[in-house]
Amino acid sequence: MKMTEKQVPKELQDPFKESGFKSINKAISASLHQVQDGIKGIRRVFPTKWARLNRNLLGGLQPGKMYVIAGRPGVGKSAFSNQLIFDLLDNNKHKNLLILYWSFEMPGHQQIMRAGAKGTGKEVSELLSVEQKLEEDAYQAFKKEVLKYANYPIYFNNIPRNMEFVKNANVEITNKKPDHTIVNVFDHSRLILSDKEHELQKLNEVSKGCMWLQAKMGTINILLSQLNRNIEQEHRAKAQYQPLLTDLFGGDSIGQDAHVVMMLQRPFDLYGITDLYCDEEPEGLLAVHIEKNRDGMLGMIPYEAELSTFTINERKNGNKSK
Repeated sequence: MKMTEKQVPKELQDPFKESGFKSINKAISASLHQVQDGIKGIRRVFPTKWARLNRNLLGGLQPGKMYVIAGRPGVGKSAFSNQLIFDLLDNNKHKNLLILYWSFEMPGHQQIMRAGAKGTGKEVSELLSVEQKLEEDAYQAFKKEVLKYANYPIYFNNIPRNMEFVKNANVEITNKKPDHTIVNVFDHSRLILSDKEHELQKLNEVSKGCMWLQAKMGTINILLSQLNRNIEQEHRAKAQYQPLLTDLFGGDSIGQDAHVVMMLQRPFDLYGITDLYCDEEPEGLLAVHIEKNRDGMLGMIPYEAELSTFTINERKNGNKSK
């Protein structure tokens, strides 16, 4: 039987509520509700289309959590997050998800171009080529692919903003749509405006801003982040350039605050490594290392990446997925 606040002894209620503290009784009650919701199958979780990733993330992406997707330039961070988000919406229709895509390097129509490319098997350069005009059937395939996303609740903002603007936008949208879960995607975190002088201070401001959004409004926050150049130093060749949490740019702030850190690696395509994962065909391999996971499992999930058409699929049984 649930105990009401009036039934709880006065000394066990929240005497410091105005200061933001909650009693252990409130924490116990919240933990019991979370477990019960899981048993009943009503815990708020948004599965991706990638089964192995869902398993590691206890079912999918969860409100109130920060997910970091990190890698060196050219590894496929934007392609990975782009497919993750569009598949997330496609896989969770009628669940009141709303995506705010803070894409400071790439306007929304280019994101849509990438999403549509995988439906045609054509590279974006082929879709836009003036010299080699696109065949009508390829155009129709592209049109069909992009139109399936029409009216999806995803909004792009490619004007550099500061975290105060981001927070105010989230508050405004939450007030208008209180039954929706907001997913903020920051591509990428270092391009958010700040009056802080040092880069690490800027990243700390971004990270703490995300924590505020998660605590106050239960948002899901996805940050794309760079890895520093330490991973490419000569002595790391012995470890075949496998990423570590210490390689995360601004790792002291973002790495500590994140619930999940996924580090992307293309060992063959970027470094010519053929024997890093003996069960995996090296060509086309995108290794997603879950290096931090507060609630779920760590480990490496192999993907097949065709970045020219922005197509990424989980591999099965050590082979290329179809």
